Amino acid sequence: MKKNILFLSLIALPAFAFAEENVVLPTITVKADSQATDATGKLKKDANLGILGEKSLLNTPFSIQSYTEQAIQDKQADSVMDVLKNDPSIRTTTNSGHLNENFKIRGLSVGWEDANINGSYGMGPTGRTPTDILGSVTVLKGPNALVAGMPPSGGVGGVIMATTKRADRDLTQVSAMYEDGGYYKSGFDVARRFGENKEFGARASATYGQGEHIIDGMDDKNTAAVIGLDYTTDKAKINLDAYSVRDERDGGSPAMVSFATLKSVLAAPDGKTNYFPKLQGEQESQYVGLSGEYKLLSNLKAYAGIGYAQKEYVGHLFGTRMIVTNAAGDASTQYYRVHAKYDNSTANIGLEGQFNTGLVSHTVGLRADYLSSHLKQHYAATSSSFKTNLYNSDVGSYGEMPTTYPVWGPYNHSEFLSYSLTDQMSMLNDKLQIILGARYQDMDIDSINATTKTWSNYSKDKISPSIAFVVKPFGDSLSFYTSYVEALVQGSTVTSTADANYGNTFAPFETKQYEIGAKFQGERWLHTLAMYQIEKPSTMTLNLSTNDSRYVAGKTTTVTTDGAETKSKGIEYGVSGKVTDDLIVYGNLAYIDTKYEKAASNQGNTVEGTPEFTAGLGLDYQIPLIEGLSVNTFVTYIDDQYLDSGNTLKRGGPTCLNN
Repeated sequence: MKKNILFLSLIALPAFAFAEENVVLPTITVKADSQATDATGKLKKDANLGILGEKSLLNTPFSIQSYTEQAIQDKQADSVMDVLKNDPSIRTTTNSGHLNENFKIRGLSVGWEDANINGSYGMGPTGRTPTDILGSVTVLKGPNALVAGMPPSGGVGGVIMATTKRADRDLTQVSAMYEDGGYYKSGFDVARRFGENKEFGARASATYGQGEHIIDGMDDKNTAAVIGLDYTTDKAKINLDAYSVRDERDGGSPAMVSFATLKSVLAAPDGKTNYFPKLQGEQESQYVGLSGEYKLLSNLKAYAGIGYAQKEYVGHLFGTRMIVTNAAGDASTQYYRVHAKYDNSTANIGLEGQFNTGLVSHTVGLRADYLSSHLKQHYAATSSSFKTNLYNSDVGSYGEMPTTYPVWGPYNHSEFLSYSLTDQMSMLNDKLQIILGARYQDMDIDSINATTKTWSNYSKDKISPSIAFVVKPFGDSLSFYTSYVEALVQGSTVTSTADANYGNTFAPFETKQYEIGAKFQGERWLHTLAMYQIEKPSTMTLNLSTNDSRYVAGKTTTVTTDGAETKSKGIEYGVSGKVTDDLIVYGNLAYIDTKYEKAASNQGNTVEGTPEFTAGLGLDYQIPLIEGLSVNTFVTYIDDQYLDSGNTLKRGGPTCLNN
């Protein structure tokens, strides 16, 4: 959706950047970004991988992309969704402009609750993470308990890790953006290094946006602020980080349309149509974190960190679903009122040491992680139904927000405690590297039955082993790798009294990934290739045969087991580089085959929302003689995909052009 852009020249010699949605205006950078990047400046050469420490791309035995702050700005990305949407292995399961941003990575779900901020789960904002507070975004594809631990909400498709803004360089920036619907956003970003050796750093950034955008009549107010303070020397490093984010929405939200009842997909309506003009909702999040590290010896480092986040949402923020009932586009839907509040605390402590045994060098890590999450939530949302039409939203009365508010209270208290041990071995001048690791995970989860108001406890523990190899037989610019990693998800409890296993609680589910790949990083080009297989177990419920000894007519008719499995197999390729000093090319493709391998129904079917083939190609051209002026475009092809688990609804593959 094209926008008319209003340019405001705030600083002499401005740098303009064109995008589909908006424009960030002039910047003055006093000191160059200290992040080591590839030739394009958009991808970091290394990333912080928890207990594995800071690892270069070529020495990392996983598929990983780490986007720089420059890449975030060049994409004109408003949120993490905008940063990742061009990656063919990643699909968004909520539409653009939604206040909740959920993903599928390698065909498996990752929800907003599993965002990893500054190295810890539970510290991300509610619903969506705006890029206004971020210094980098890293996506680690596939499950990985070794690096990130147990995702609190069970997302095992990958790990989305982000760091908040810090003063890694001197910076003075003022920005403004205007959309033709009337939405306007402005902000500032200031960073300085102080001290004789620039050991002190401070950065403050804030933005405010307000107005109508995305669809007709939807009005948003968005505020975001972040502060980063640090003290850095060759022996010690201390970081104090904090952010505050608030979103207020009034008068609409993008709709998600279901054709499950109709059993066929209709033609798309006008994308700016507003089906929920009475909708209201708001969400806010605050975070503060303190972390540090200290070199005890030349070969021994200690580190620790603590963090606290408070998050709350109220009103109608998700569930903007329309159920289309006939070929004319008639649909039923409803407004909701929900309410939830999180109080999350996290802590970590660890040691990292280096030593040699003969010709083998070792980097040994020992780390402990803790997350506590207290959730107060509505026991049942209040709702009000109404009728509408896909092509004529004036049909019906538009409905009204519910006049009653939900009863809410204590809902869940989760504690996750884990201990990790790794040995990163290197030999033959780093031509052969081996990683051995394991994480012991303890989980203690109290949750309430919203109907009976009775509490139950889930307390389990499990060890997740990992092993990986990296070889560089032809020099430092080319590496081959293979790895095995796992992820854990809380096992479920059988709650149906008609089930033969009523009351049984299953052990944590172990998702397993096997991956091989290759990476090449030259002076001007980066190539990555990965092949993987993921096996994700879950429960399934079967009807008992009348001949089964467990069958009791009218009393025990089903049995739930942990024998279900979803399997995802795929190939990924990515390339980025400079054709000339002024022309950057970046592209990628992914083949994904995700099936319900074992299931009570739909066994053998393709998992919905996972196109088999996706590819993209982008160009970024720096206009000669005009510093900071560039034009860019990105085209994406998305294959056909099923919209339901029964594979009866199929959507044709679009080709999308962003510029």
